[in-house]
Amino acid sequence: MITAKHEECLSFVSEILGVLKSTHQHEKVLHLIVDRLVRMYHCQTCAVVLVDPATEYLNIALGHGLSHTFSKAFRRKLATGAIGRLLWTGTPIVIQNSATDDNLTEEVRLENPFGSAVCLQISANHRSLGYLHVDATLREAFTSADIPILQSFADFAAVALHKSQLFDDNLRLDRVDHETMLEKYAPFLEKVHEGIERSKALNESFALMILDVDNFKHIASTYGYDSSREMLRQIAALIKNRLRNIDAAGRHGFDEFIVLRANSDLVDGVLFADELRDVINRTSFTGHGIQTSVSVGVAVYPQHAATIDTLLVSLKVALFDAQRAGRNKVSFAGKDIAPERKESLHE
Repeated sequence: MITAKHEECLSFVSEILGVLKSTHQHEKVLHLIVDRLVRMYHCQTCAVVLVDPATEYLNIALGHGLSHTFSKAFRRKLATGAIGRLLWTGTPIVIQNSATDDNLTEEVRLENPFGSAVCLQISANHRSLGYLHVDATLREAFTSADIPILQSFADFAAVALHKSQLFDDNLRLDRVDHETMLEKYAPFLEKVHEGIERSKALNESFALMILDVDNFKHIASTYGYDSSREMLRQIAALIKNRLRNIDAAGRHGFDEFIVLRANSDLVDGVLFADELRDVINRTSFTGHGIQTSVSVGVAVYPQHAATIDTLLVSLKVALFDAQRAGRNKVSFAGKDIAPERKESLHE
């Protein structure tokens, strides 16, 4: 570390952990994280940028070095650029010299120009919640040794946010997401763990897939809140009606669904994912006749991963690739599956 002594860092970590253990209110923890990072690194800007699950826009939850007007007005779409990759795959953004990449610098910049910057994913329970942004006026203000330390502070923020959400969820113990009538994500993950144990015991594989509704924000702004939620309910019902008794489906994000296809290999998993993609693409939803599509990422256990963590990362990378390929696609391990290529999977 350049600007912080080892002892100072340990002291701040101990302080944050003490607060984290004593409260379920994440705001206090986030404030402490930002304040201590600014003190250690003399940051020009330090901000916690979170995904609003209701709109999937990025908002600034807490920031140093930003005007109140900027923070309040900040509202950016999730994209498929560097920030999108960071949120989907956890790939850090490190800019040692802002003058070397104008496009990346402009994408990362918040309110003020900077000399160097780092952005790190904030994620919990295998879901991206947002990212931690730090920047400095000096170039090369952050070294490779600082990245694990900064990631630890981002992880503290994730734990605080997740703990707060769990507290709220415990107030209403319920496995069902009543907006879609699918399982909530946490109970669904239990099914994935069970699938892994079954796979080990019976030497069989299973497919996991995430379906992300394309252009959902545009649909919501065009047809309104009620119609967009009704569309999600109808898509969820369509998915649920095509499951076997041994399969499972849950709500992964606001406009994302996750499906476990039991006793399935890659060919079967991709074909089933493409079947869901095709029927959603051909269906008109709600009384307005809304038409939409989904981008789908597929991963297979144990072919693509040895643990649930690596399986979910592979799944999100596949979905990211499907979105970058133009949406209304099915992708696995970085490969797009077009309808006309489905027969080749059998060869």
